[in-house]
Amino acid sequence: MIYSITASRDATIYEGTGAATDLDTKYMNTGGSEILEINKIISSSQTVHTYNSRMLLYFNIDWPGLVGLGMPTASVSRSAYLNLYSTEANNIARSHSLSIHPVSKNWDVGTGRATNKPKTKDGVSWTNYKGEDITGHPWITASVGFTTGETGSNGTTNNGGGQWWTSSVHTHSYNYNIDPNTSMDMRTDVKNILSDWSSSVVDNNGFIIKLSGSFDSTTSLETDKYKYGNVKYFSRNTHTIYPPRLEICWDDKSWTTGSMATALDMSDPGAVFVYLKNNRGSYKRGGKIKFRTLIREKYPVKTYGNTSAELTIQRMGVERWCYSIIDCKTGETIIPYDDTYTNMSCDTSGNYFEIFSDSLFEERDYKIQLRYRPTATSVDYTYYDIKDTFKVVR
Repeated sequence: MIYSITASRDATIYEGTGAATDLDTKYMNTGGSEILEINKIISSSQTVHTYNSRMLLYFNIDWPGLVGLGMPTASVSRSAYLNLYSTEANNIARSHSLSIHPVSKNWDVGTGRATNKPKTKDGVSWTNYKGEDITGHPWITASVGFTTGETGSNGTTNNGGGQWWTSSVHTHSYNYNIDPNTSMDMRTDVKNILSDWSSSVVDNNGFIIKLSGSFDSTTSLETDKYKYGNVKYFSRNTHTIYPPRLEICWDDKSWTTGSMATALDMSDPGAVFVYLKNNRGSYKRGGKIKFRTLIREKYPVKTYGNTSAELTIQRMGVERWCYSIIDCKTGETIIPYDDTYTNMSCDTSGNYFEIFSDSLFEERDYKIQLRYRPTATSVDYTYYDIKDTFKVVR
């Protein structure tokens, strides 16, 4: 099971001040912007001042509700992935990385936009986690102010830039030297952070994402003299299907074959036909959808009998099949293949899988694609497009 949640708060905070760079942004709020941004501007000397941006994201996670939906309580049985979708990337370095930390302050998202003139200064900013301008509540910047396990940073020009816990950190790396076709979209494992949240080690105040490295370290990507480009991502305010998404994953596979025959012979993967049974086509938002996926031979051997061979229910092999959900219009994968979290299940009526409708966007058409692998370690996949489509309605 891959259960997706859309961000309920997000904003970019910008370091900077001074007429030389036109970066009077230390109090600027962008909680209403359609774009999130990671950027670094270097002063003309290339050694004195850098001006960075960082991204804040918050997802409202109903832990008891998820347990009620079947999520295991043990964090070791779950995974989680943070998804961001890039809209623009310029002058990207051959290799660099972003670090993702759990925020330690409950910040006010605000309603400002980066393009507002005059700038909106009420809400989260580089200087404040809430409040307005010089009267707001500032992020702690002195080490004596942090509690145990908490840290932050001092800017080269402006203090601030957030506070976060050090108990868990995840890194997302880009390396065009290894793969020149690296996507700027982000799908990053954040399992340890969610484990801390679910077990109340720290409160869920969201994520902060920044260029990697301790701010005051000589190895920090935020303070060195090199440029790493500008990457813009869609925010929750986008009018597209690409807002930030958090995937919480667990293995919901169930395998009970009863008196059903052995699995269908897959020695020729092209000689089988996969289809849906009883697809309603539209499903109300807020419920669980069960898709019954049946499999049969395309060309069954003729035999004497009083029933059609095509009516005989056959089943797939255990741990060899998984599914994905694809947006029909854009071709984007909404629920990706995963050999653990999108495995097919089986009962005495055949194979099936389940998804939660609120993981999908309303009023869009989706299709299902299945993937088969001949052995548990094989990467020689065969894909099956199911012609039926469905959508989630209000």
